[in-house]
Amino acid sequence: MSLLFAAASPLSAQVGQQGDPFAFDDPQIRDEISAPEAAPVAQEFSLSVSYVGDMEMEQGDASFGDVDTIHNQLTYVVSPTIEDGVLLRLGVDWNRFSFGLPNQAPIPNTLQNYNLIVGFDMALSDKWLMRFEALPGIYNTNTDIQSNDVNVPLVLGFSYLHSAELQFVLGLSMDLWREYPVLPGAGVRWQFAEKWTLNAIVPRPQLEYSVTRNLQLFIGAELVGGTFRSDENFGNTHGNAKLNDTPISYSEIRTGGGLIYNFTPQMSLKLSGGWVPYRRIDFHRANTQFDKADAGAPYGQLSFQASF
Repeated sequence: MSLLFAAASPLSAQVGQQGDPFAFDDPQIRDEISAPEAAPVAQEFSLSVSYVGDMEMEQGDASFGDVDTIHNQLTYVVSPTIEDGVLLRLGVDWNRFSFGLPNQAPIPNTLQNYNLIVGFDMALSDKWLMRFEALPGIYNTNTDIQSNDVNVPLVLGFSYLHSAELQFVLGLSMDLWREYPVLPGAGVRWQFAEKWTLNAIVPRPQLEYSVTRNLQLFIGAELVGGTFRSDENFGNTHGNAKLNDTPISYSEIRTGGGLIYNFTPQMSLKLSGGWVPYRRIDFHRANTQFDKADAGAPYGQLSFQASF
């Protein structure tokens, strides 16, 4: 998927961070899945915290005032090798959007999911890799868990390793709660010069420059969001019964840049910031959408990643 398409498409933003079928752009993942001497158990850990400033939200001609956002995500995955070229993926993921809302705004103040990660990575050949993941869990808006809050999004991705400098990816994301249940994607990772890499892969298409072995700078976009379900009384308490117990698709596009500092090849810290020009909260089955009403808002993000 090109940088232009990925940054402009709200449908791509719905893929968000609920599963990433395009993760084979990570050289370490490629090495772990294809090297016969790989460790019997690989582990991945990531923690991300971000803040988006006040952004005015509206429904049609009705404005509901400024809304800011705190977004947290924590992921841990264990990948035991079950045979040459096949790694299981077993893990947990927590993802939470907390909104600062004006009084009586008909928007949930929390969108969150707690889910398992169950899947595998497989080397189909010396050039082709595949990833499949199921993400069963709770996707809701509050701490009262209902049976209807259970969802199982699926992701499937393929990567073609043309060379050490050039890789192509194809993928599908499936979520029956979304307005468009199946979303395709494609992309490319191209190291076109010694210090420059075009990583045009959703959900984080970017252009990277290696200042040193340990420090990278980048500019690009990030597609953030997911699909959740409102509680059974949310609409009643906000004057619109159609919003009771219904899926909510959240989409946010961030643009900007930042830096990545690699403490070791397995441990890095990422600092980024920029502007959020697009946000939508979509109760699509109730035909009710909330969109930004102004130019957008600034954001800042701090992320830590480790693999061992």
